[in-house]
Amino acid sequence: MAGGRSPITCHVLDSSCGKPGNNVPVKLEMLNPAANNAWASVAYGLTDADGRVGTLLDPSHQLVAGIYRMTFQTAEYWAAKGVTGFFYPYVQIIFEVVAGAEKQHYHIPLLLSPYSYTTYRGS
Repeated sequence: MAGGRSPITCHVLDSSCGKPGNNVPVKLEMLNPAANNAWASVAYGLTDADGRVGTLLDPSHQLVAGIYRMTFQTAEYWAAKGVTGFFYPYVQIIFEVVAGAEKQHYHIPLLLSPYSYTTYRGS
């Protein structure tokens, strides 16, 4: 991977205060059609002080085409911030790595508040 980075990275921004969402547990899984469409664990991480997980996968990890799911454990984040009454205890973002695009970098940003979230394909 160019630059020695994980082929899949993520970033959490707490839009309710305009600061990084640090210490958010993140889980990456891949859909396994051969196993009755069960999700197989690929990696775990925790967002850093800048709200990023840049080390989910080893830079040498070769992605395979398929459907992936990234789960952000937001309940733990809100509880640590003392926020009660949040609406989303976790956020799952499902995305696809298509055949022929396995060498691309995939960045999954999450803009988060207690009552909403949004995402997009980052760079």
